Amino acid sequence: MEAAAAHQPVSSALSYADLRRRVLTVAGLFGALVVIVSLVGFAGLHQNAIDAARHRAQSYSTILGAHLDRTMGAMDARLTQIAVQSERLGGPAGPREQWEAVLEAAKAGATTIGSLSVIDATGVVRQSTLPQTIGEHRTEGAIFQSLREDDAPEIVAEPPFVSSSDGQLQVPLGRRLTGHGRITGAVVATFAPDSLRNFYGSIDAEGGVVRVLHRNGAVLLEEPRLDGDSYVDPHVLSGEGIIRGPITQGGAPMITAYASSRENDLVVAVSLAESQALAAWRQEAVVGGLIIAGMLIALSLAVALILRQLEARAAAETALLEQQHRFAEAQRLESLGQLTGGVAHDFNNLLTVIISAADSLLTRVSDDIRPRVDAILYAADNATNLIKQLLAFSRRQALQLSPVDVNSTVTAMEDMLRRSLGARVETEFVLAANLWLAHADRAQVESALLNLAINARDAMPEGGKLTVETHNAHLDAHYASQNSDVSPGDYIALAVTDTGVGMSPDVRERALEPFFTTKEVGRGSGLGLSMIYGFARQSKGHVKIYSEVGHGTTVRLYLPRDTSSAATAPVVEAGASDEGTESILVVEDDAQVRLLAAASLKERGYAVTEATNGAEAITQLDTGPHFDLVLTDMVMPGALTGRDVAEHALKARPGVKVLFTSGYADASVMRNGVVQAGAKFLAKPYRGGQLAATVRALLDA
Repeated sequence: MEAAAAHQPVSSALSYADLRRRVLTVAGLFGALVVIVSLVGFAGLHQNAIDAARHRAQSYSTILGAHLDRTMGAMDARLTQIAVQSERLGGPAGPREQWEAVLEAAKAGATTIGSLSVIDATGVVRQSTLPQTIGEHRTEGAIFQSLREDDAPEIVAEPPFVSSSDGQLQVPLGRRLTGHGRITGAVVATFAPDSLRNFYGSIDAEGGVVRVLHRNGAVLLEEPRLDGDSYVDPHVLSGEGIIRGPITQGGAPMITAYASSRENDLVVAVSLAESQALAAWRQEAVVGGLIIAGMLIALSLAVALILRQLEARAAAETALLEQQHRFAEAQRLESLGQLTGGVAHDFNNLLTVIISAADSLLTRVSDDIRPRVDAILYAADNATNLIKQLLAFSRRQALQLSPVDVNSTVTAMEDMLRRSLGARVETEFVLAANLWLAHADRAQVESALLNLAINARDAMPEGGKLTVETHNAHLDAHYASQNSDVSPGDYIALAVTDTGVGMSPDVRERALEPFFTTKEVGRGSGLGLSMIYGFARQSKGHVKIYSEVGHGTTVRLYLPRDTSSAATAPVVEAGASDEGTESILVVEDDAQVRLLAAASLKERGYAVTEATNGAEAITQLDTGPHFDLVLTDMVMPGALTGRDVAEHALKARPGVKVLFTSGYADASVMRNGVVQAGAKFLAKPYRGGQLAATVRALLDA
């Protein structure tokens, strides 16, 4: 029944999620419909604007084309009059004075006529308003050629040319002359398109461009004149119609309507700027877009309000379930933490007894027994390391943080690493010069390097190359934003690279998880990388893995830069005396541990007083002899802890030194080995010699 009830909020939450999807779907469809309808409407208005501009351009071209036809018709009328006079004057070779009068009269008032000439049937200019041209031969032009063809039109136009007199474009237009039933020659007038400029300039073509073109592509007139060469689409020269496109190279799009003259080879083209034609449409589109945007914003706000209400209801129903789950998880973690700490404490007490007893036997047993004692110590050391491995990933190990020269650490391990890797693995050490000191635990650095090297060896079953590198690194804010477990700052990077099989993305994502391994059963616990990760996090460092299947792996360990003034970590010199005569109070609830600790210190000349708990220790401090040092367990039965004993001792006996010891491996309890001024920490299990050396170093500090 309880299990069924626990699932009800989840089902309810799922129903809200489904409802949320439905609301978003409906809102999305409605929004899409509004956008589609709007786009269709805008497209229709856009096409209407283009069609209106096409219609206006076509109207302008029709009107101007008709005007050009009338202009050319007036010219042809004057040519017809000259043709009638020619027969009266006896043809092209008639009296020059009379011909001059006829030509001047025909040219009078005709602004579109540039010049008038009369040629005979042989192509020789006999009469002209340009006296310098009289006598010239015109046998190559289309007009002369038409004289030889009976079915040729009576009026013929030639391609335009540039006049040598005024430099303007001229279009020759000719009509045959006849007399007594035969062709006697032709009268030729030159049409000056530039004469139409004033007329075209007076027409309001909505800022457009009016052009007069010849069918050969020549631009005879352009009003207003354009910057750059005018582009003539071949379709413009073929008849009448409308095209869209620029009329200059690289120019803006234009809408061009064109109309051909019915009597000659001239074309009128009117081009309107597309941008101007669409100006009103753009204004409408902006206003319409703002309205649609307002509608969509209103829709979004309404949907957001509905979703907020739905989410609030879902959150209210799931909050209780999540709270219950968090409470249960917290209880489980608390219980696990207490169990782990208790087991570590008790197990380390046992190991302390075993190690201390075995250590003391080394000086008392015969040579044949000594290997067995060494085996006991070896097994105890392995058990100690196992405890450290189990607790490392949870960041509960005791770290002895100090300035560490990583280069020296690597150099000292080179031989051991080569032996561990075997002959099939080539090793290379690339150590940076002027490497900063790291703020770390040297022993953990060594352990991490060894673990990384062994992992690399296992990833290269057929052999390969392992490279160990060090360098200074500054991880900036951008890098920290991409890696949430690291803060910006200066770090020492220790990188181990192999040429092995590499990791897939899925394996790389889980590589730092405790107990995760891809090795065969019995070949790996899955604690190596997780221990390194826990050590890095506890040291305020960072671990980054780079890997590619078939190309190898690089694990980069970042340790924070040491900012203390100390150049090296304090070291107890090998062989230094650990004996003394000072008075020491040993406070330990475990009888065996207390017995061995007291015995080890007494053997070295110290005066030792024992206390089984905190209350006894305080009584001794208040009534007992002078104590130079208090050795106290951190956690003891009763109301008083080792910390309480230390605080009382420092108040009651100023100058007394305090050495804490504990089987718990919790950095929050030890505060990285220093509880307060004058206090140090020694983790269990420890050997008698280690205890004595630590006591001596603390007393001498």
